[in-house]
Amino acid sequence: MSSPGLFDAFRSNGAPTYYESNKTPFMADILESGLIYAFVIVAFSFFIILPGIRGKERIFVLIRVTVTLFIGGVIMLTNFGYEWEVAEAKNVKTKYKAGSAGEITADISVYMGLRGINVTLKAEDGNRGPFNETINYNEHFDWRWEQGRLGFGIFAGRFNQEFRAAQFRGTPLPIIWIAEYFTFDGEGIRWGRHYRQAGWYAHIMMWLALPLWVLTIVLFFILLKYGAYFLMLTGGVMVIANILWASIRNVNELIIPFSAEHKLEFHFGPSFYLNLITGLLCVVLGAVIWILDLRFPEVVTNFFGVDPLQDDDSVIQGVGFETVENRNGMEMQGAENGRPDDNHHASHRPSQTASADDDEDDDDEIYEPPVFNPRPTSKQTKFEKRKSRGVTQRLQKPRRRAPPPVPDDDQDEPDEIYSNTRQFSGVFDNNIPYSSTL
Repeated sequence: MSSPGLFDAFRSNGAPTYYESNKTPFMADILESGLIYAFVIVAFSFFIILPGIRGKERIFVLIRVTVTLFIGGVIMLTNFGYEWEVAEAKNVKTKYKAGSAGEITADISVYMGLRGINVTLKAEDGNRGPFNETINYNEHFDWRWEQGRLGFGIFAGRFNQEFRAAQFRGTPLPIIWIAEYFTFDGEGIRWGRHYRQAGWYAHIMMWLALPLWVLTIVLFFILLKYGAYFLMLTGGVMVIANILWASIRNVNELIIPFSAEHKLEFHFGPSFYLNLITGLLCVVLGAVIWILDLRFPEVVTNFFGVDPLQDDDSVIQGVGFETVENRNGMEMQGAENGRPDDNHHASHRPSQTASADDDEDDDDEIYEPPVFNPRPTSKQTKFEKRKSRGVTQRLQKPRRRAPPPVPDDDQDEPDEIYSNTRQFSGVFDNNIPYSSTL
């Protein structure tokens, strides 16, 4: 045998490297964990930049980001979660596997989602069963989305095919016993069909709630009124998903007995109630924001950091004309026609008989640098300043320079323009030829 070398670590007798078994998580859902991790990372990224925001705006951003990401996370988690209905039974004494007369005592749990069920069978470490093995199973059965034909062939539904595959694998009898209840489809015993239909319609509503949530975020940066509408619509769709699941899931209540004392009785789980409460919360928040936008627009715009002048209605229905009049001393007459009165412009035009000094004074007034008002007091809110500045830029028209004055006809001294004319006129009066003068 050769001496130990560089590549002989973890090898015995020249055999390949031995690796320990890869332990898979039984009770942890990888998809749910990934969704939670994704939303937490996004929230953490926003929380990092909070110290760079000054004043109350920091608190406003924290509240907005937290609530928004919470709603989106609930939509995704409840859509893919397997806790819409749950059933548990502790210390159940049951047979373990086919072909064995031994019995075990284990805990059995069933977690039902929109797309299938998870069945968990777990015994204590001391109870290793007749085959002296660790009893810790978590089997998943999927029913999306076609019902299929009766039986367990290639044309059967997905659930029936996975059930038959579990039988060939030698899955423990308690798990097979539970899954068999969802394969019946006749004589009024159609729990699998009803749960599949309930999950189908509920998951459609959950997928509809996701784009509505995205549109809500976008509209809150544009128009708060429509953002409130879409927030209420998002919550209503989520509540409809709960209603569809509760009304279609079954006609007869599903109870799976193992003994007289131990039965699996299904009831609504955390995903169902989390989706219901979040949907109602969205409806209430949307209604509150809509009412506050009507009664207290300054407060709502400051909270969301939105410019109120983005809405044209706020300019027409607000105090825009009064603000322009106070800042510039202009009388906004003829507001119905969308421009000031013509008499106001006529009063600023100089008369045609004005002197040159008056014209210079008018020019100085026209090109006089603007005089800014002193800094607003603490009572004047940021909303009034934004609105006044925006309306002034919209309604104020540029002033035009007055036309030059017309010269008087009875002036004693002639203009320089006609000096050459008078010089040549004297030459022609003395009968001097024009060529000899030159």
